[in-house]
Amino acid sequence: MVGNRGRLLDARRTPVTVTGIAPHTAMFEVEIGAFEDVGARWRLPFEDVAGFQFARDSALASDDVVAERRRAADRFDRPGHVEVAPNVREDTLRRLAGERRAVGGWLAAHDAILRGVDVRASIATREGVPGLFALLERFLASRGLAELDRRFTETFVSNPRSGELVKGHAIVLAELGLCAYRGQVVRDPRLFDGAWSKARRAEHLLARLAFTQALWSRLDHAQLTLYRAAAADGQLAPRPRSFVSATFSKEVADDHFQGGPTTRVAVLWRQVVPLDRVLMTFLETAAMSRTFKEAEAVLLADPGNRAF
Repeated sequence: MVGNRGRLLDARRTPVTVTGIAPHTAMFEVEIGAFEDVGARWRLPFEDVAGFQFARDSALASDDVVAERRRAADRFDRPGHVEVAPNVREDTLRRLAGERRAVGGWLAAHDAILRGVDVRASIATREGVPGLFALLERFLASRGLAELDRRFTETFVSNPRSGELVKGHAIVLAELGLCAYRGQVVRDPRLFDGAWSKARRAEHLLARLAFTQALWSRLDHAQLTLYRAAAADGQLAPRPRSFVSATFSKEVADDHFQGGPTTRVAVLWRQVVPLDRVLMTFLETAAMSRTFKEAEAVLLADPGNRAF
């Protein structure tokens, strides 16, 4: 019920308050009450309520309301897979190659900014480069994509499962032939309306891939050494995904590897990743240095790679 207080059953027991319920999409909203993301609001599927614990004096819904919300959840708790068409992938890769060449030429005109970038120092401090933030903003603004990118990156950094913004990009990624979508059906009928149309999302994905990859290439990094870690209270099972979060910092990965007091299994990976999988990194993405300083890189998923 709206107003109920509780906590997320994560390692830190993050406190939350329920701020909204949307039966038509079978989602509820919580406001984060502590830690780096305090004040953030997440919209989550009804099915995720099992991952929370609420105060004993919380208001209770009637049996009829509970039954109605279970029916609403059942309508959406089903697969909505999108497969990859090989011929579409080939067309997309040709388009992306052209974008990378164009962005490379554009970056050449701003070489003075790139010469001042110390990648090793940025990884050590886990902070991106303000000059690159501004450069990316200028590039995206020239394509009319700056606001879309801001919303996408801020949501991804806070919680990629909040709402369906990131899901919409994952579906378009599959339709571009870059990575199959393995997830639930769309809940929000307005997901692809207006500025968030599939065409605009596709433009954003290709522009972002091209910019990040061209940037790292001009910084003389043809591949990136990244880390990932996972910890679980029970059996560690791989989840279907379209985007993979990793970090340049082993210290950050070690922290995730430690898990919490109920962790039973944990794994730590390191891998050299080619640039053609890199969507965005902390170096050029302002949202990745604003709240969480995890020296993050976001990759396109590779179905043949269970770790990365």
